[in-house]
Amino acid sequence: MMRFSLFVRAAGVAGAVLILGCGPGTTGVRSSAATPPLTAPPTELPADTLVYQAPPRLPRVTEPGEVVEPVPGGAVDWSGTVVRARGTGVVDPSARDQAQAWVMAERAAVVVAQRNLLEIIKGVRVDSDTRVENFMTSYDIVYTRVEGTVTGARQPGPATFDSVAGLVEVELEVDIYGRDGLSEALAPAIPGGDVSVSTLSPEVRRFLEEYSGLVVDGGASGLKPSMYPKIYDEDGNLLLDTRDYAGYLGQGGQAALEFIADLDRVLARPEFAQAPFVLKVRQVTGRLGTDIVIGRGDADKLKWLKEGFKYLVGAGRFLLKVLL
Repeated sequence: MMRFSLFVRAAGVAGAVLILGCGPGTTGVRSSAATPPLTAPPTELPADTLVYQAPPRLPRVTEPGEVVEPVPGGAVDWSGTVVRARGTGVVDPSARDQAQAWVMAERAAVVVAQRNLLEIIKGVRVDSDTRVENFMTSYDIVYTRVEGTVTGARQPGPATFDSVAGLVEVELEVDIYGRDGLSEALAPAIPGGDVSVSTLSPEVRRFLEEYSGLVVDGGASGLKPSMYPKIYDEDGNLLLDTRDYAGYLGQGGQAALEFIADLDRVLARPEFAQAPFVLKVRQVTGRLGTDIVIGRGDADKLKWLKEGFKYLVGAGRFLLKVLL
């Protein structure tokens, strides 16, 4: 059974701006009555007009390999936000040129790894209702782009050779978010909305000032990781659909969701010294079991979540705890 938590770290807020002004002076004229200088009083901008000043983004706090979902032929590394696949080639023992035979076996291993990678990618959960395969079936352009992503997959390390067994193994990987990753391949089907950061509402600002972050603890609910999870209240009202921010989450991989297995390790960091706001998952929902349902009391405190998500994840502190 997997455990799942969502963590968002608070960020700083800009100070108020003071504007001072003075009236025009008089020259060569003396009035019979003293006239006080026309000095405008200091004016503080309304709180809801303050511009949000995001602090420097934290480096990724997740550790690659911390939350890994094994699948035939490879794995989905949700912490490292990559999909990996292996391929094996067999050396022809009867070949006259054994050096060439090893080269051909390595090429065969790459082809097998690409085939496995494509199959693994098809099964990646996008949200509670769809996998990548669903979009590839519905959109020809997505199919083409996913195939291109697989063809351009990187090889993180050299091939391994087993001279005794006559085998060559190759590993390939692609990013889940970011340039040349799955999120970019899916962009024609999941364009995302307007997520530009502008002003900070009083509700979001108060939360950021009071808490170091937001933790959604999945406990033993069986919540599964996905690219774009949703959060609902008990009445079925949608509080947050991260799919609306698909373009934002894929910007250079800098705003991607982060999956962890050890929340205590993260909270021990000095950046997270202030107590976070912790939510308990009441249940999971959705056909693929990737959506979060929280209690009414917690939901009442997070009515601003849809608006504030971009500020929270933009600070690099949006963490989802999963135990696979």
